[in-house]
Amino acid sequence: MEDQKATVETIVKFTWTINNFSEFNCKMLKSDTFFAGSHPWRILVFYPEGENDEDEDECNLEICLDAGHSANLPDYWNRYASLKLFLINQVDDKMTITDSLYEGFHKHTVECGCILLEILMDIDKFRDSKNGFLVNDTCIIVAEVSLNNNASIGRELIDFKGVAKIEKDYVELLEKACSKHPSLIEGLLKRNRSQRFIELGFTALGRVLHFLKTKKVKDMMNDDAACKELQDLWDEVEIVRFDDLTWLEPHVKSALRIKVYKVKEEMVTKLKGSVVDLEDRVESLKANVAAAKDDLEGAKMELAIAEKGFVKKDLNDELSHGIPYL
Repeated sequence: MEDQKATVETIVKFTWTINNFSEFNCKMLKSDTFFAGSHPWRILVFYPEGENDEDEDECNLEICLDAGHSANLPDYWNRYASLKLFLINQVDDKMTITDSLYEGFHKHTVECGCILLEILMDIDKFRDSKNGFLVNDTCIIVAEVSLNNNASIGRELIDFKGVAKIEKDYVELLEKACSKHPSLIEGLLKRNRSQRFIELGFTALGRVLHFLKTKKVKDMMNDDAACKELQDLWDEVEIVRFDDLTWLEPHVKSALRIKVYKVKEEMVTKLKGSVVDLEDRVESLKANVAAAKDDLEGAKMELAIAEKGFVKKDLNDELSHGIPYL
């Protein structure tokens, strides 16, 4: 099978506004289906049936992001997705509740659908409009899905340090990184993360390293998609929470600020041009000043010659002024 280049699809943002919330009598509400790439997604809301149920779990409103059913997928199908779920606070957006996840999906995990993200809230807190989540009997839920084409489709996966199966393109970069920063592996193993999570984590890190290795500065300056791709990849790495990424983060942030650099470069170039123009103008003015000084000296000499024997008269004097007897 031909290699399939990994790309980050455009983030899909789906907003579900539920009006007249209190009028719904069913225990579960389903949003309309929305698509990221060709895969269906939907939001589910589970609403407690009883008013004073003794079971604590039954007193919570539950909001979930559901990966819908997919039919006729090839056996090798898999995708990576960065997911976010928001219960919007309509009074104070800083109080909006969120959940996020970076996850991989394989054919067997989506054939029957699977619930991924979950927000729980005490039902009484939710119902109180002063808390901002249900206002005028309306609540707002937002889901964001950024789905990546998986580069491992049709590519060889090889063993990485005995902890994960990783795409061949990323292994050498990861081995170099881990040899200098062994805490990358030790930290994940210490936290007893699942094999799948470790594979997804190192794949995400490998993608960032591969991106930085294969891209040039000009790629970031002239391509908005490249900047967005790196930001999405870095978001995925941060979700994994490796113990120490201080050696890598400055390089990523620098790459993401290339557009700022471009603006500054253009400003510096423009100002340098202005300085050169002003320097030329100053030199021209200096030449004019030197010429004016020469003219001034000549005028002074002519004035001195003209003033010899010249006596200034008062034009209002009578012509007889100075004659003693008149």
